[in-house]
Amino acid sequence: MRTPLPLLPLLMVAAHAPTRAADSLPPTADPAEQAIMPEVASALAGRSLDLARLDAVLAKLPRPKLVASFIFTFAGSPQRAADLWMEASREAPALAATSHRYLLMALIGRLKDVGDQARADRLGARLGEIGFSSALAPERSQTALARTRQAVREDRVGDARLDVTAMGDPDDLLTLYVDRRYAALWPQIAEWAGADLAAQSRRYLEELRGEWAAADDFTTATPYARRLNKLEAYTAVVDLFLPMFERPRADGQQDDREVLAPPVANSLARLGREAEAQALLARVAAAMPADDGGNGLNIDAAQLRLTADRVDWPQVVRHADAFLARARVLGPNINRSAVIEVEAWRACALWRSDHAAEAAPAEADVLFAEAVLPKAAMILHTCKGDAKAAQALVLARLGDDATRDWALRFVQPTARDARTPLEHLMQPVEQAVRSAPDVVQAVSRLGRILPGPVDAALPDGFDPFRLRTRRPIGPDSV
Repeated sequence: MRTPLPLLPLLMVAAHAPTRAADSLPPTADPAEQAIMPEVASALAGRSLDLARLDAVLAKLPRPKLVASFIFTFAGSPQRAADLWMEASREAPALAATSHRYLLMALIGRLKDVGDQARADRLGARLGEIGFSSALAPERSQTALARTRQAVREDRVGDARLDVTAMGDPDDLLTLYVDRRYAALWPQIAEWAGADLAAQSRRYLEELRGEWAAADDFTTATPYARRLNKLEAYTAVVDLFLPMFERPRADGQQDDREVLAPPVANSLARLGREAEAQALLARVAAAMPADDGGNGLNIDAAQLRLTADRVDWPQVVRHADAFLARARVLGPNINRSAVIEVEAWRACALWRSDHAAEAAPAEADVLFAEAVLPKAAMILHTCKGDAKAAQALVLARLGDDATRDWALRFVQPTARDARTPLEHLMQPVEQAVRSAPDVVQAVSRLGRILPGPVDAALPDGFDPFRLRTRRPIGPDSV
C-alpha cells in the first residue's frame, strides 16, 4: 500500500501452519523415497527440529526435498528452503508444480522478510516456468512481477515486456511504473493499463470477482474483499461478504473465514458500524478451535487495527500484547514482518501514552529491522511525529536495491483524505516526507513521482454487485 500507512496487513500470517511438522509428511509409493522418509520423520520427531540431521538425510530425490523445503520455511530458514525447492523443481518440475499454494506464498513472504528479494524473485519466476497453476489471482500477478524483475536483472528486456500483460494487480504494475530500473517498460504499461492504471484495475476486479463467483468460498472472497476495501468500496464489501459469515462451519474444518473477517470488519468500521465490526471479529474468534495453528492471530491483528484507528492506545497495547504472546509460542511459524509491525504499534501506543521507557525495547526491535522491514519503522516515526527520521528512512531505503520499491511507492500521491483520528495524526507527517526537497530530488534520480494518485477508487463502469445469474439453465438454453 502507498498511503495512508497500512495498518497491519497481517492476514494469513499463519494460516494452515501445521502444529507438528512430522504429521505433514506426504505418503509415497516410491521404494527409494520410502527408504528415506523414516529418516526424515525421525529428524522431525524431537521437541526441537534437528535441522542438521534433516539436511543430511536428503539424498538426490526431489520429494524429500519438497518436504524439507516446507519444514525449513516454518523453522526460520527460508533461504535454505528456497534452495531445496529450486533443486526439486529442476529434478522433478511436474512434482514441484503440485506444491501447495499457501506453502509457496509463505516461503516467498519469508524470503522478503529477511531482505532476500532476488531469491524470492527467482523462486517466483520458476513457478511460471514449471506451469504452477493453483495460485489465485494475486499470486499469479506476483509471479509475473517476479519474472519481470528477474528478466530485467538479466538484461532480458524483451522477455520482461511479455509479462506486463500477465500482471493482474495494478499494485504490481505500479511497482514497475515508478522505478527507473524499469523505465523501458513504462510506455507499454501506460498503453496496457492506462496512465492512471484504471483500465487494469477494472480487469483485475473482474478477475477477482470471477474467481469468487466460481468458487463461492472464503478463500476466493478474501482477495476480492481486500481489493474493494482498498478502493474504499466499503458498502460493497459489507453487502457482499458479511452474509457469508452466517454459513455454518463444518466440524473441525478451517475455511479461511478468519482471513475474510478483517477486511469486512474494517469496512464496517469505516461505515460507522464499529460495534458490528467488533461483534463479527468476536464471533469468528469464538468459533476458532483451541489449536488453530496461529490462524487466530488474524483476528488479534484486526482488533488491534480497529483500536489503532481510533487511537485508543491502552487497547492497542492490550491487543499487541495478546498477539505477541501467542506469536512467541508459535515461534518461526509466524512471519517476522507481522511480529515487527505489531511491535511498532505497541511502541507507538506506549510512546503516545507517555511510557517511553517501556516502549524502548519494542522500538529497538523495530529500528534494528528497518533495513529489511521499513514499513514498521515508518509506522513508528510517523506515530511519533518525527518527520526528520521518516525522511532519513526513505532516503536510506531509496539507496538499497531491495527496498527501493517500498520507498518509491511510499512517496506517491494519495487521494485519501484523513478520516480517522489515526489518519489525522499521521498524514501530515507523511505529506511532509513526500514534499521534502531532498526526498523529491533523490526520487527523481531513481524513479519518479506520478502527477496524481492512481488506482485510488473503483474504476468507472465497474459494478461490484454484478456477479452471476442464479436462474437455472433451461433445457432449451443451449
